[in-house]
Amino acid sequence: MNGGSCSLYIEGKGKVSVSIGGSPSMPSISFTGLHGHGAVGYNTARVCEKAAIRCALRSAGFDIPRASIRIDVDESAHEFGHMCIENACAQGIAIASGQAKMPEGGRVDATPIIIDGSTLRLEPIKGGSERGLDELCDEKQAEADLAEGTADRDGQFEHKESGR
Repeated sequence: MNGGSCSLYIEGKGKVSVSIGGSPSMPSISFTGLHGHGAVGYNTARVCEKAAIRCALRSAGFDIPRASIRIDVDESAHEFGHMCIENACAQGIAIASGQAKMPEGGRVDATPIIIDGSTLRLEPIKGGSERGLDELCDEKQAEADLAEGTADRDGQFEHKESGR
């Protein structure tokens, strides 16, 4: 991945800029410009959920870039609330990483994020990974089994039963 960047406009007013580092690194998402309070009075920086962004991207068939992701939220975007900002952030990550095309005029709806990815309204570009929620859950279960050591034990029992 060479890195990339994009700027999206929520309903033509609030601006969300996403830039992705060019060198492979530990995946990370950092926010700037989230100092103020959102539409409902919560500190937007504390409420913005990186997990919701990641889950929505994966559910919609996009990969999380293995790079440093920096998201700058313009002060005017705060009027839309943190969930609309998260949706724009997820869309920006997909676009900046080259997995989706920029919407016309760089404008996105002020739609709250839903973790099934349906609110992203982006299609993966040909060659992108397309994974369903069931596949993601199976993958996470396999990772949990491996971490607990149950996957190795299951493999040992299979070898004993088959005579290998």
